[in-house]
Amino acid sequence: MAESDSPTAQQPGLPARLFDGVVSLFNGGGSIWIFCLMSILCADVFSRTLFNAPINGVPLLVELSILVIMFMQLPAAIRSGRLTRSDILLARLLRDKPSLGLSLRAAYDALGIALMVVVFVYTLPTFEKVWRRDTFEGLEGDFALPGWPFKLLILVGAVMCAVQFCRSLLGGIDELVALRRQNTFEGRGIARTFVAVGIAFAVLWAISNYTEISDAGIGVISIVFVLFFVYVGVHVGVALALISFICVWLVRGDMDLAGKLLALSIGESMKHYEFGVIPLFVFMGLLVSISGIGSDTYDVANHLFRKMKGGLGTATVGANAVFAAVTGTSIASASVFTKVAVPEMLRLGYRPRFSVGVVAGSSVLGMLIPPSLLLIVFGILAEQSIGDLFLAGIIPGIVLAVAYCVLIWVMATYFPDKVGTAQALNTKRETGMTGGMAARKSLPIVLLIALVLGGIYGGLFTATEAGGVGALGALVLTLAKGELNRANLWEALSETGHVTAAICFLLVSAHIYSRMIALTGIPNIMEEWVNASGLGLTGLLAVYIIAIVLMGTILDAASIMLITVPLMIPALSGFEIDLIWFGIITILAVEIGLLTPPLGLACFVIHSNLQDDRIRIEDVFWGAVPFAITMLLVLLLVVAVPELATALI
Repeated sequence: MAESDSPTAQQPGLPARLFDGVVSLFNGGGSIWIFCLMSILCADVFSRTLFNAPINGVPLLVELSILVIMFMQLPAAIRSGRLTRSDILLARLLRDKPSLGLSLRAAYDALGIALMVVVFVYTLPTFEKVWRRDTFEGLEGDFALPGWPFKLLILVGAVMCAVQFCRSLLGGIDELVALRRQNTFEGRGIARTFVAVGIAFAVLWAISNYTEISDAGIGVISIVFVLFFVYVGVHVGVALALISFICVWLVRGDMDLAGKLLALSIGESMKHYEFGVIPLFVFMGLLVSISGIGSDTYDVANHLFRKMKGGLGTATVGANAVFAAVTGTSIASASVFTKVAVPEMLRLGYRPRFSVGVVAGSSVLGMLIPPSLLLIVFGILAEQSIGDLFLAGIIPGIVLAVAYCVLIWVMATYFPDKVGTAQALNTKRETGMTGGMAARKSLPIVLLIALVLGGIYGGLFTATEAGGVGALGALVLTLAKGELNRANLWEALSETGHVTAAICFLLVSAHIYSRMIALTGIPNIMEEWVNASGLGLTGLLAVYIIAIVLMGTILDAASIMLITVPLMIPALSGFEIDLIWFGIITILAVEIGLLTPPLGLACFVIHSNLQDDRIRIEDVFWGAVPFAITMLLVLLLVVAVPELATALI
């Protein structure tokens, strides 16, 4: 996932400072709420387990917490440039043709303003109704909360987000004015671009209004536009939500209906207990990164594999696999092991391409071995058990890690010149680590894995509760290691809120998009086409995997899933397949995109963190090629042997 290119421009004066203060206040409130959410869940688990006395209303609090966190921290996430967007084209334009790039970015901010205005306008009547009727969330007499504060929070959040987009827009205009003063403003190119876009929209509007285009035709056009908007750099959530709003308007011929659907989706789609897993596992992963457990894990793996050919590469894979079991993202793994493993490998004589390729390839284990943010996203999109998805990812994750280790041994044995110098490969390294030291360094991460996955697998708590308990466990471990202080705890909570707000904004937009797709009738048409084509399940999966891998060359992992999963689930309904197995297939296919150019987000993260002039981004991509091929082979193995994904469920 790429982020916006720069923080929003700061406007001088008292109003701007006051607004920044309000945004920071909301951000702080959301951060504190995350800590309270962890505490409440842990208290509920302990009270239920030890005294058989669950705390009343905890599920409702979790559901409402996600809505609170999203709208309290979304303005700060926009301010810090955390909303998901693909910068594959926009970054190049900002570098080579800055005036055009800035103009497009300003246009994208204008789209963000338009979306937030629509959200406000169509949420306001709902707020007034809830206020007049004094309705409650929950069960009166059991546990209930008034509903109007949550509707008000959506309204206030929408206004603050619109203002933040507006400030970014004005900042972009100021930069354009500065370019004009420097006589580097490309006015004609910008005009031609916007005229072409305007003509395209006018033609599409004329087609929809003056021809007999079907609802399904509008749906197909919407998919093309989503892909195009995401590619050119529009925020993914904004693109999905706005295009869905317009298409519902065209299909039903009623703008008010489209607006009400948008407001309903934003107000209700996030109120699911399972969504609580997102901030909790993100917080746990950030605490683990602070604690230094990643470097300890690498030291132990380095000791265990020190006598193998290519042992440092194998140690990197092993450490990444273990580290993945307590973090939710491939990006976290890539960031940690770029700093820990690559310098050590280069120092001992390993080839630069091989060194960065190992880190890039093994970092994708973070999205397959649970807990995994992509597994969580798939579970929400496909309405499947996140706990079952976590269990399903264990065996394929182990198989992939073993396959990587075999690949490294084969390369070191038969293609040693691609791996490192003869001295690096033949020297039996001594790490100076004793068995006791290895056990002490391994103990924290082993305890955390046992706590989280053991609790889920043993039926002690749900995946959401496991996130709370795991976050508390990571907090205790970080404290015990002496790595936690007030500053990095607050930074972790704030970062958790930004990531959660960005992900939840994506999920809300995906919910609106999936409802729009259903309204156009595309799922029924796809099902009929699949039945008539005679492709069968194998052929359909082949088309799906190829499409995802190709999309991975230009889009990020989350965008691909948000676009494809709502389309594919209905088409599979006639085959009665296990959607948990299908989820693992989807994650594997999508993760290949993290290693493929030109986007390859994991490769860019490694390159930016490394800051080594000897290694170009092309070296990272070429180094990752053998690992991407290995992942494809493991994907085909999981397709052929579904039991690899379903054996533990």
